[in-house]
Amino acid sequence: MEEADAGDFVDLPGDTTLWKTQGIPPTRIKLPIEARTRFPWYLPIFGIASVWALSSSVSFYSTAVQNWEAGNSLDRLGWLAGILGCLLVGALFAGMLARAAMDAASSRPSLILTRETLWDRRQLDGPMPWSNVQRVSFISSRASLAAHLKLTRPVYVRSGLFRFGGAVTSRLRSNVVVLISDLDVDEGVIKKIIVALPKNVRP
Repeated sequence: MEEADAGDFVDLPGDTTLWKTQGIPPTRIKLPIEARTRFPWYLPIFGIASVWALSSSVSFYSTAVQNWEAGNSLDRLGWLAGILGCLLVGALFAGMLARAAMDAASSRPSLILTRETLWDRRQLDGPMPWSNVQRVSFISSRASLAAHLKLTRPVYVRSGLFRFGGAVTSRLRSNVVVLISDLDVDEGVIKKIIVALPKNVRP
């Protein structure tokens, strides 16, 4: 990450090493940060899983049609549950595939961090001041890392269905989950910035 000699910047704590744990100088990061979504390596898995689930639903449906009259109530219930379950799983993975592909195809920054504001363009209509962030924590899974922001004042959040941490419906929320994985800026740097800047504006 490029260091800044002038203008807006933020000083981030230096990383400790095996040989040095104290007296590590901070790293100066130039602002604003404009991070775009990358094409995630696991995206094809969503497509494979979606095709598998949909083909399984077709198989359940074919079995049900051929054996419906001969089957008992438990058999019929099992076939219907298999069809609906596979359709739901297929729709889930297809939606995740489409959402991730749309994010990666966009030329606009997904996340913009300035000294004064955070703007997650995937779900916020405009920049949100750091002064509105009361508490920061992080949620991680095997492939994703997201910042969980507890706000002092609710903000309007658009639906982020099929996105990790995204809101199911659009509404005012006092908690915002910002996905920081799969961006073209190191997630460790973004994580440190999201921790540091709210502290800088607190009295």
